[in-house]
Amino acid sequence: MNVLARPFRAAGSADRGKALVVHAGPGWLDPIERGDHEFFVKTFRHATAKGIPSRVVSAEGTASRMLLEQDHIHLMVGCPPGYGPGQLHVHPAHVWGFWYLDELGTGWNSSLRFARFCEQEVDAGNAEYFFNGVTGYMLRENVSNRTQEPRVPGGLKPAAATVFCQPETTGPGRSHYLTAEAMIRIAATTCAEERIYVKPHPDQSKQDRKALFEIAADYRNVTVTVASVHDLSAASRMVVTQNSSAGFEALMQRKCVITCGKSDYWHATLTPRRENDLRDALLYGSEEMNGFPYEKYLYWFLGQSCLEPAKDNFTRRAWTRIRDKVFL
Repeated sequence: MNVLARPFRAAGSADRGKALVVHAGPGWLDPIERGDHEFFVKTFRHATAKGIPSRVVSAEGTASRMLLEQDHIHLMVGCPPGYGPGQLHVHPAHVWGFWYLDELGTGWNSSLRFARFCEQEVDAGNAEYFFNGVTGYMLRENVSNRTQEPRVPGGLKPAAATVFCQPETTGPGRSHYLTAEAMIRIAATTCAEERIYVKPHPDQSKQDRKALFEIAADYRNVTVTVASVHDLSAASRMVVTQNSSAGFEALMQRKCVITCGKSDYWHATLTPRRENDLRDALLYGSEEMNGFPYEKYLYWFLGQSCLEPAKDNFTRRAWTRIRDKVFL
């Protein structure tokens, strides 16, 4: 039998033989083993202190499949969403420095998509302090989950909206209601007298990028750009996307965000499912979202629902979720 498939033994540990197993999806195995991510460094350290052994395996390998059948703590990183005994999904959240630790998945697959945001239950003072600290740093330092172009001195020319594009999938697993082409064309015609920015996603194929330029060429008011997401959001009255993290980051600038797909931050956006709905959102969205409690929302989403490994309370909060999931 493969040694990785044998039950772990941790003499004297309170978990009665449980181990912490990280199932690393593509691109995650080596960085985790090198200790590149504080999330895992602190989690492994705490597990060791509790007498719980840790192991990292490739989620695509035989060891992963066999270990999932055993009664351990399973952290799924870069893996497909799905509920399983002892399983929690881990991934960086929409804002740098914050992470998901979720029973169902991450991003639009996370349980946050089904959670309830109640502003009356969020402390205003804590929310404002958190919002100012996070957004001040991110915007000042031009920090995003992806490397951005330098900020433009004086900012970009004003626009009605920026369309943040993403790679698109088809079939039952897709998350979007409207395609990038539909978002661009509707924004361009609805706001015909104003500028529209379009930013390609770094993971889009050359063919998809070429298509964006071809669509933009049909409209005098559309500009394709690779400018910083922060500059683009600052210059725009609205942001249109499917469920991109760039849309979430626009909330830091209190922008009206229109998400044309399934999103875990839909509570703070308008979500059109049809083209006419998108037209209405572009025409009336800014007025509709006026007065939304952005400070409270970011604090609820990032500060209370996600985890921040840099904070002293990270280990306690993370292990509370792990303990509740696997009944340690």
